[in-house]
Amino acid sequence: MPTDQAKAAMRRRRFDRRPEEVAAARRFVVSSLVRGSEAWETAQLLVSETMTSSLDRSGPDSGSGTLEVGYTLGGGRLLVEVSDDGGPARLRQRIHDAGPAKGHGLELVQALASRWGVRESSAGRTIWFEVELTGRDSRAQKTS
Repeated sequence: MPTDQAKAAMRRRRFDRRPEEVAAARRFVVSSLVRGSEAWETAQLLVSETMTSSLDRSGPDSGSGTLEVGYTLGGGRLLVEVSDDGGPARLRQRIHDAGPAKGHGLELVQALASRWGVRESSAGRTIWFEVELTGRDSRAQKTS
């Protein structure tokens, strides 16, 4: 689970709860990574999957509200959080009831992230994941 220090250092941005916003969230997160690196590719996919999972299981007013995406680089890894107010029960159903009509996004997160998890409360949920960085993944490390 992310530490309080890592969460405090996060860059955060809100996105409208619409499928069109998934691409903007991807660009936001990978902006600090070297284009084409393994971490850049993995982060793009996992941001898409976590955003889509949140959109798939959002509340009855699925066209309203926002999702918050935050990320930070540190300790040789990228930490990403996607938070929504869709309620805790819907995500649990998505994890266990992923069928052929739906994607397997959280299964991809489990397979590709070095660590991941879900924090749930009555106010909503946060899906978080970490991606390990190599010396060539982060723009900040590129200059060395």
